[in-house]
Amino acid sequence: MKLTKIFLGIVLLCVCVPVSAQVTPEQEKEAYKMAKKDAKKLAKEGWQVPSGELPLEKQLALAYMMRMEKDEDNQPKYVFGQGISGGDFYDAAKLQASEVAKAELIGNLSTDMTRLIDMQLQNQQKSAKSATSLSKITAKSKSLMSQKLGALTPVVEIYRNVSEESVEVQLRVAYERAVGVKQSLDLISKDLEDEGINLAE
Repeated sequence: MKLTKIFLGIVLLCVCVPVSAQVTPEQEKEAYKMAKKDAKKLAKEGWQVPSGELPLEKQLALAYMMRMEKDEDNQPKYVFGQGISGGDFYDAAKLQASEVAKAELIGNLSTDMTRLIDMQLQNQQKSAKSATSLSKITAKSKSLMSQKLGALTPVVEIYRNVSEESVEVQLRVAYERAVGVKQSLDLISKDLEDEGINLAE
């Protein structure tokens, strides 16, 4: 299947929590069941929601429903990243947690992108040299994608006070998988062409 077909009709996710995920009533029920259990566990550990954010159980339920969603190829629709960081100030801890979460998300996107390119290399019977060059190209893609994504709006945002002068922040972020992979490929399209890797074949 051509990669262009995989990304046909994709709409960019604003990385905000969707009001209603595309899941069945049974899946939604299961999501809220798991969220309720997790919310109780996290509350016992001291985690709480910042003022103005959705209740913890609601955040977790929506995150679970996003994980359950599939795309037209029956693959997970979203890719996720999680980050935890502590500090003396909330904003500083949140910023660091956001960077950690984004790095994990981009790493997951890179894995999917590499898998697609590997399939093309096999189909086109490329040499080991191309495979070696691929590792350098994907590393470049991670760096460029980190700059392109910028700050991501968390799907889940919670914190807990570690001491009177220290706070710990935990963030979970999400991005539409197909969009992210396409953007990553676009950023390195010239490098791929220079290596003779034709993704349109």
